[in-house]
Amino acid sequence: MATKKPPLRHLLDTIITIKLEPAGEIFHIHKGLLCHASPVFRAMMQHNWKEKQDGCIVLKDEDPEVFRRFIYWLYNGTVLDFDETIQPISSRELALCYFLADRRDIPALQNHLIDLILDTPCTLSYFLSEVQPLIWANTPEQSPLRKLLVDMMAFAADIPRIFEEENEMDCFDKCFVVDVLIRTHRTPKFTGWKNFHERRCDYHVHNANLPACSINRRQQPVKQSREINQHFPGESQKP
Repeated sequence: MATKKPPLRHLLDTIITIKLEPAGEIFHIHKGLLCHASPVFRAMMQHNWKEKQDGCIVLKDEDPEVFRRFIYWLYNGTVLDFDETIQPISSRELALCYFLADRRDIPALQNHLIDLILDTPCTLSYFLSEVQPLIWANTPEQSPLRKLLVDMMAFAADIPRIFEEENEMDCFDKCFVVDVLIRTHRTPKFTGWKNFHERRCDYHVHNANLPACSINRRQQPVKQSREINQHFPGESQKP
């Protein structure tokens, strides 16, 4: 049974500081909002660590632009700013955001990014040619993102043509190619690209707080986004 989301006033509480190293960028964010989204960050707040005492969390090796998108999603329900609703986010940035969500245990963000991949024009060619090896190098074997890419290649790509093009085959991780061949052998083809949209829940992460979606359900920006924006602490700062 899903846990009810706390009232917004309980999430917009104490503002804490997050410092990214070695980049040196500083972000200010509401502790309740951060802890609700990620049990990893919640654990940092609950344990008697130095981070809890001085109100500052130091994170190492996080990309500032990716982290900025994560914070934007927390307050707005999407990683896309206004301009990117017209000019789509790059495949690489989508993948890097997914890696952050996976590391920090933020399934709602993972699901949002899966939906963006499915709803972005030309996603198939971009993902298969640009970031497939990056995804295989940064996700576990059972990753839903891996499953989506395998299915996209197996059921939506022109595999015979790709296999004939030596340069295109060099773009792919060998383990990925094996996974695709196994998938096409074991499973009948989908009847069209529409199936990926209808079956998006198959590529989502689900737990007690995020039950399975209905068949055509899409994750929507949080209804309180306008209210949350009024409390947004602001842009990152350099110390």
